Amino acid sequence: MFFGGLFGTVALLVYSLSGALFRGPSELAQRLRRRDTDQDGSQPSSPRSGRDRLGPVVNAIGGAAARPFMPKSVESQSALRKSLTHAGIYSATAMQLIVGLKVILLVVGAVAGYFIGAAIGGIAIWVAPYVGAVSGFMGPTLWLRRKVSNRKASLERSLPDALDLMVVCVEAGLTIDAAVQRVGHEIALAHPEISKEFGITHMETRIGVARVDALRNLGQRTGSPALQSLAAMLVQTEKFGTSIAQALRVHGDSLRVKRQHAAEEQAAKTTVKLAFPVVLFIFPCLIVVLGGPAFILFFKSPMFNK
Repeated sequence: MFFGGLFGTVALLVYSLSGALFRGPSELAQRLRRRDTDQDGSQPSSPRSGRDRLGPVVNAIGGAAARPFMPKSVESQSALRKSLTHAGIYSATAMQLIVGLKVILLVVGAVAGYFIGAAIGGIAIWVAPYVGAVSGFMGPTLWLRRKVSNRKASLERSLPDALDLMVVCVEAGLTIDAAVQRVGHEIALAHPEISKEFGITHMETRIGVARVDALRNLGQRTGSPALQSLAAMLVQTEKFGTSIAQALRVHGDSLRVKRQHAAEEQAAKTTVKLAFPVVLFIFPCLIVVLGGPAFILFFKSPMFNK
């Protein structure tokens, strides 16, 4: 019964987390789609699926489980929400689900560590539960940090290509807002992350947010230094009335040179990083393979037979 309840709790939490992170169309979009379908007469509107009916219940259970362990201070909540935003997770319930997942994995890690320690025996029966609990509790935090790092790297890799397309659009006569919309639409297949961010920026300008504020929100929302410098450059260009196309071209060239320098730096570090596996793994194998027969003949020599 204990393992059955533990499995059910973890399954519900994973279900709610997947529902929050990979949420489908909104209720309004679904109602409008059903209304258009009904007016066309192609098929009647279908009732809500089991996932749609169970989703709010699972989110409520996950929120109730995480509520006692939610960060109390405004600074902690702001830091966690900022990390989620930098990771590209904009769901309103993502913070509760992350905290709830930490609590569940802490309990699961402690229980798994206890059984592993009991199987090993000795002092491991006392150390393994603590190691499992700490690992389970820190797992979501480490996953979130890695997702933030990967997303920033993806945005920085895709930004020069996006800037080249923006230069073409601006020189063709489009405004900055239209260029951002067009580039976000065209680059969606190759670079979905920056396409999503450009789409959010365009929607902010459409609902009445000033262009300067929308560009600044782009840099703050992603946390990428490259996008922050792009937003600052566009704001200064608009303020002083300089050529936007020329500024975008120069900025794109500088980002591409910076990416080339980073690649050269990584290539220069390769020799140092290869020294440790070569000394620890490759050299001993070479010594055994090349010197093994000589050592065998040496020990079989008459000097050792005496």
